[in-house]
Amino acid sequence: MRLSMRSTAWVLGWALLAPWSAGAQDDDDGSVKFIIPTEPDRGCPKRPDVVPFTSRMQAGLEGSGWLVHQAIIPESKDPYFKGLERDRAGFKRVDELDIRKLGAPDPTIPLWIYGKTDTVPCRAVPSAWWAVRMGATDAERKTFLMAEVQAECDLLPPGRLSGTPVALRQKDEPTGCKLRRPTERETGKEAEGLPSDVMEYVPARDCDMPECGRLWERIGASWEDGTTVSDFLVTWMERAGKKNPCDWATEDLSVVLHKPIGALTPLQLRNGGSVFFGGLHDSAGLKFILTRDLMSLYVHEVAKPKAAPKAVRYSSPSEEDLMVQQRTLSPCKVKR
Repeated sequence: MRLSMRSTAWVLGWALLAPWSAGAQDDDDGSVKFIIPTEPDRGCPKRPDVVPFTSRMQAGLEGSGWLVHQAIIPESKDPYFKGLERDRAGFKRVDELDIRKLGAPDPTIPLWIYGKTDTVPCRAVPSAWWAVRMGATDAERKTFLMAEVQAECDLLPPGRLSGTPVALRQKDEPTGCKLRRPTERETGKEAEGLPSDVMEYVPARDCDMPECGRLWERIGASWEDGTTVSDFLVTWMERAGKKNPCDWATEDLSVVLHKPIGALTPLQLRNGGSVFFGGLHDSAGLKFILTRDLMSLYVHEVAKPKAAPKAVRYSSPSEEDLMVQQRTLSPCKVKR
C-alpha cells in the first residue's frame, strides 16, 4: 500500500510539473502513461536565406548534377583568373581553407534542398568548392564561388525547370515549410480571347486574323485558400503575307501575377523575374514567391507586396543563353 501511495504521489507531482500540452492516459492495468506531444512545425522562416543552384554543364564541368551558389568573388580578391584568363570562361578548384575569405557562408550551416513540388526538403552540406568564370560579355563576366553538395536525397537531373533545386540555408530543418512548383497550365489558341483577369496587364493592340495572330499561355500554382500565382506569356505575330513563321515579326510580353486570399483579381509582381519558380508555404498559407530571370532568383514576401524582392545573382549567361533568353510562343522559335 505504501508503494502504491508513493507511486500515486510521484505521478501527481509530474502531472503538475508537466507542460499543459502534455496529456495522461490510463491503461487497462491501472498504470498511467504520459503522452508528450511532438514538436510543432517551425514553418517557413521570416527571413529565408534562399540559395539557388547551377548545373555542372552550365559551369563547364563534366558530368550531370548541380553546383550550389556560394558567393561572387570580387575582381580585387580573385586569385584564380588573372590577365587574359579573365576574358574567357573556366573553372578551378578552391581549397576549403580559403572559402570564407572569398565570401562563402559558414559551411557548417546545412542546406535544406527542395526538389519536387510539395516534398519535404532534404539536408545537404557543401563538399567541394570551385571558382567558376562565366559570362559572354565583359559586363556579364564574373567569377562565382560554387560548391558540390553531399545530399541525403537524390536530386532530379538538370534539364527540367520543375526539378531545378533550390535550398534554404539554416541550422534547423524548416519543418512544415514546402515549395510548391508551377504545375498548372492553360493555353489560348489564336482565335481565343485573353482571360478577363489579365486584361488590365496586357496592352491593347490591333491584331486581327489572319494577318496577325496572338497566342497566350499561363503556368502557375494554386492553394486551397484560393491563392494563385502564375506567369502569363502572350505573343503577337505579324504575318505580313509571309508563310514562314520565322519571317513573322513577333512581340512578347510576360508578367507574373499573384491573387491573394479573397481577392477578385490578381496583382502584378514587379521588380522581379518574369518566370514563376515556386512558392514557399506552410500551414498558415503562402509566405514567399520565387521568380527568376536569366541567372537571377528573386524572393517576394507575400505580406509586403510593395516591397522590393531580394535578388540573388548566381550565374552569368553564355552566348547561347543570351540567344534563347527571350520567352516566346512563336512557332519558329519554339521549334528551335
